[in-house]
Amino acid sequence: MLYDNTGSYTPDMAELIDTEEEIIADDIGVSIKQARRIMKMRDDAVMRNQSLILARVIGLMLQSSNLPATVHALALASGLDQLNGKKSQAEIARELGCTRALISHYTVGIRDILSGKDSNFDCLKYRKSQASREVYKAKATDPFTAAKTKAIAKMQAKTKP
Repeated sequence: MLYDNTGSYTPDMAELIDTEEEIIADDIGVSIKQARRIMKMRDDAVMRNQSLILARVIGLMLQSSNLPATVHALALASGLDQLNGKKSQAEIARELGCTRALISHYTVGIRDILSGKDSNFDCLKYRKSQASREVYKAKATDPFTAAKTKAIAKMQAKTKP
């Protein structure tokens, strides 16, 4: 009879005391020395990637024609809490004297720069998810919606003196 010990309350002591290089060595089937080299290469790659992202953000800010909007978009894209009590992109747009669409455009652009268009970096604190943006785009370009918008505009034009 085989016993299944997955329901045990006893922790796996080997898992608790193994170091990261030991775990990598076991998983990949390499020596501890090679596992340390793999960790070093991984850490170096992460550092290079972070510096490239920072360089892209600084470059974007240097070439921006609207630096206040760009800086606020950077804060929005990264989900910073330090937005001086601002609650939305619309509120920031009113303060800066621009449209909410411009702030959204900058925020999505910076999000793409920060993430390399990877959805794992998708801070939704001040913005919609990429999936909901696609749904909105499809609805906004729907022929029925376009006809409805045109009819509303026509009615409003008739009621204006």
